[in-house]
Amino acid sequence: MTEAPSDTCDYQRFEEMLIHLTPQGASVPYNVCYDKDGHVWVASKGGLFKFDVKTKRVLHKRKNPFPKTMAAFCQVIYHDDTIIYTSAECKDGQTAMFFLALDGTEKHMSIIDGLLLSMVVNSRGDIYIAKQPTSEKSTIYTTSMDAPLGWDEVISITGEFYDTLGLVDDDTLLASTVALPKNMFSKQSLRLISLGDEGDEAKETKVFSEAGKEPGKIFFPRSIKRHGDHMIIMDKSGRFLRFTPEGEYVDTVCEIDAYLANGFTMIPAENGMEDDGMRALTAMSGIVRDPSNLAICDDWLEVVPLDGKSWKEKKNGQTD
Repeated sequence: MTEAPSDTCDYQRFEEMLIHLTPQGASVPYNVCYDKDGHVWVASKGGLFKFDVKTKRVLHKRKNPFPKTMAAFCQVIYHDDTIIYTSAECKDGQTAMFFLALDGTEKHMSIIDGLLLSMVVNSRGDIYIAKQPTSEKSTIYTTSMDAPLGWDEVISITGEFYDTLGLVDDDTLLASTVALPKNMFSKQSLRLISLGDEGDEAKETKVFSEAGKEPGKIFFPRSIKRHGDHMIIMDKSGRFLRFTPEGEYVDTVCEIDAYLANGFTMIPAENGMEDDGMRALTAMSGIVRDPSNLAICDDWLEVVPLDGKSWKEKKNGQTD
């Protein structure tokens, strides 16, 4: 069964996009982050790119010569004057993790067995990763930014795999899980994981939600971020769902087209957003029609207001 054609993003979104990534070679973007100077870093199959948001200029790029051979789900995170960037080729079965200064200079790098699905870093510099499944067992691993040489197991699950990770706080993860084998009808859930004190074993404290597109249900989450007192979960259906840190569903704060967004970061108020900064800088990639009505693959960054509205409503003029 195929997804119905889009009726809102069937055109090239020149007016809506913040930065057009395709002309720069940043094809198929997966993750995006801000650094302390307000510059934006984009991890894509085309490589790593640093942009000045105001001028749209590329300040640094680390291009991949053969984007089509690169694995999905490249990561980029800013922490403590350092950019952590991961990249992998599909055939290698290994992921390169780079630690970069803000000018793009490489501080050091390490190699991880397996292909990454998700990565988060807490305020202490502890890195947590989930990998693409290669067996019935799936494990979350951790290491420290200070010495990222070996990875310790945090918690494991069998018959399912950890798909997307988010940080509730320094000592708690929110993870989405998918039943194996993965397909459109796989069972899904969200899990709160208490990391415990040093020396203690991590444990699940709550399992909630399920697969679906109804309010409070999830459809393959792609990105999980904390914003203020809530967790924002963006899934493949195009919904941005708001939950409490305790796992209670609050509302849907926005709905865009399905399968279009790969990742997002919340825009800090100091970066020109009024009110409480409830806007998401979102990495988009999809097939659209150019001005000559040709179907093309396009990649861009777009600011998505988390205002409770949907693109379809806005197109039909049903809301202000």
